[in-house]
Parts: sequence; structure tokens; C-alpha cells
Amino acid sequence: MLTIKAEVQQDKQRSDKTYNVKVRFTMNRKVRRLSTNLFITPKELTKDFKFKEGTPIKKEIDNLVVYYKERCNKLQIDQNNYTLEDILELLNHEHEKNQVIDFIKFSREWIASTTIKGAPNYTTAINALVRFIGKEELDINLITLDFLEDFKSFLNKEREIRTKRLMQQGKRVPSNRSLSLYLISIKKLFNEAKKRYNKKDKNLILIPNSPFIELEIPKQEATRKRAISADIIKKVWKLPYKDMKKGYKATCRYNLAKDCFILSFCLMGMNSADLYNATEMKDNTIIYNRTKTKDRRLDKAQMKVDIPKLAQPLIEKYKDETGKRLFNFYQYYVDEKGFNKAINYGLKEIGTLLEIDDLEYYAARHSWATIALNKVGIDKYTVHAALNHIDEAMKVTDIYIERDFKIENEANSKVLKYVFDSGLQK
Repeated sequence: MLTIKAEVQQDKQRSDKTYNVKVRFTMNRKVRRLSTNLFITPKELTKDFKFKEGTPIKKEIDNLVVYYKERCNKLQIDQNNYTLEDILELLNHEHEKNQVIDFIKFSREWIASTTIKGAPNYTTAINALVRFIGKEELDINLITLDFLEDFKSFLNKEREIRTKRLMQQGKRVPSNRSLSLYLISIKKLFNEAKKRYNKKDKNLILIPNSPFIELEIPKQEATRKRAISADIIKKVWKLPYKDMKKGYKATCRYNLAKDCFILSFCLMGMNSADLYNATEMKDNTIIYNRTKTKDRRLDKAQMKVDIPKLAQPLIEKYKDETGKRLFNFYQYYVDEKGFNKAINYGLKEIGTLLEIDDLEYYAARHSWATIALNKVGIDKYTVHAALNHIDEAMKVTDIYIERDFKIENEANSKVLKYVFDSGLQK
């Protein structure tokens, strides 16, 4: 027979001198206790630790016991041959079914615990959602298709306002990437919540709805073409350095931008993050794992780039004398983002001089690929390989092939010869 009563444990007094009220379940001489959200002071207890009659909390405790008795009666314990453990598990499930899952809280906790690259993007998406609802909490079951459509409208309105402001300031208007990125991020977090809280094997479905099935997420606009001509690249190369009377040349963003842009172009479009993080050079070849994709590739996105003669003075100029890395950029900039920002700041100045709108570091990579394909006649597969992209059609085959990067480096020599035509390339 099951008996249910409330009690406090004398030896479990809290630091604030209160006791947690527990519900004790006894069946077949087995005892289990459930904690409650009720706390009682010594003044509300008798000398033998019974609940004093006539107190407000005594009424709450009695109601709680009645609640559990009614729940257990509905379980039909005798007919179903439930054990005490079965009963408590069913009661816990019943409690869980009534709980409100705060999507914002869950998302922030998930982001804080995840190790996947791009976690800041999820934070940005959640911050946008908070701006939309105007508060830091959101019942996950309020996320419906209508809710998401309203969120889309909100994001579009924000973009309209931002676009108008940028146009008035004469600045470049970014693509709609943030809209699709935010929605994709929210979808990911929503599905992670369903993984955590829905337990199909126990028939516990706390998040029944799937609003993203019908939601149309806008496709990202095509990436803005950032390639520039060979003549412009050559002009960047021939630009005179600024004479810095104070400080180091390495800290001059104009000089840094000029050098890193040419360095990137000469090294087959090497990203700023990879310049910043590179540590290995063997026999005049830089060996690195592409920061952006190394965690998503079986080959760790390894790249081997022969250093052309044109780039050797720059390699030497920014050499890390400590030997910790190939380049000393980390000594001036706290992280790769700050490094990239400094380069692009300097390129804005260079772009103004050369009358190039919105010149960016990534233009070196885009330009290398464009010139290789359209001007030098390098086949598309080799261009893809030189940029360290994956050809989905060859993905399985590539697993079995050890790359020596000979063809890619030969292509690089042809591109440099076409652009600079100076005999300085390797």
C-alpha cells in the first residue's frame, strides 16, 4: 500500500535556517522522497518537527499532499503493478510536461557549452530575437510559423533602416546574409532543444511543434564579386610605402595592408587568419591548415604553398624571430579578427588612392581565382584545389589521394608571371 505524507529532515537545515519540505512516498517498506519548492522556518514547526496547525504554509503543504494523492490515484497503481520507482518516474514526467522551456535561456546555455566554430553567430541571432520580443525569456512553444514570419518581417525592417543609413553615409550595403543566417541559427537551436527535451522512448514530448518545416528561409544573395584586374594588383604592388617617423612600419595599417594584400595574392589567396596563425615552413614551402574549414574536413584542410621569389622579401620582413609562428602579426594584434580589421582599414586608404570602391583583403583571393581561370587558362578543378575548396563530385575520390600540390603551385607561377611579368616569380 502506498502512503504519502510531508515532512522535514531535522539534519537538513539550510544556511538560512529554513528546511525544505519533502514529500515522502512509502510502499512495501521502501521510502523515496521528492523535494518541493516549499521552505519552512523553525517557528512554523513544533518541538518534534511537525507542521504547526493554523499557519499559512501548513495549508500549502496539505494541498500539495492532496495533489500527489490524486495524481497517484489516477495512475491506478494496483492494477498496473507499479513499483515505487515507477510511480516517482511517472510523477516526474508529469511535472516535466507542465514545465515551461525558456528558449532564450536554453539557447544561451547551449551556446556557452558548445565547442563548434561559429558559436558567436548563434549569439547574434538570439540577440536579434530578444530585440524582436523585447525581453530575455520566451516560451519555446510560442515559436510558431506565424511567430517566425513576424520575426522575418522584423529583421527585414531592421535591414531597411540599416540600408538607408549606410546609403546616406555613402557606405557599402551588405547582402541579406544576416537574415538567412539568423533564421538558420534559430532553427538549429530549436532542433537542439527538441533533442534535449523530447524523449520519444518515454512518450515525453515537451516540444510538439515543428514550425521550421513550413518556414521559407530566404536564400543568401550571391556573394559580391570582389575581384580586381591584374593592372590594379600591380599598382598596389608598386605603391610607395608611407614614411613612418614614429613607431614601427609594421603598425602602419597602410603599409601592412599593401604588404598583406600582395602576400595573399602571391600565396594563392591565403586568408588573413591563416597568415596570422601559420607556424610551419619546410624547404621554402608554407604548410598550414586553413583556419576556416580545418575542423570540417578529414584532411584538416591542409595546404602547401611554395614561396615565390616575389614574396620572399615580405616573408622576411614579417618573420617571427621567436620561432613561435611564421609571421609576427600576433605580436601587434591580439587576434586574427583585429589583424584582418587593420588590413581592411589600410586597404580603404589604398582604394581611395587608386579610385577603387570598397577595396577589401578578400579581393586578393577572388582576384587570384578570376585571373587564373579567365586570363591564364587554369582549369576550374585546379583553381578549386588552389583555393582549398572541396569538389563535391570528387569528395570520395579525394579521400584516397595524397595531394602534393605540385599542379596548384605551377598554376600560381603562371598567374604571377601574367600579373607581374617581372621575372621575380619562382
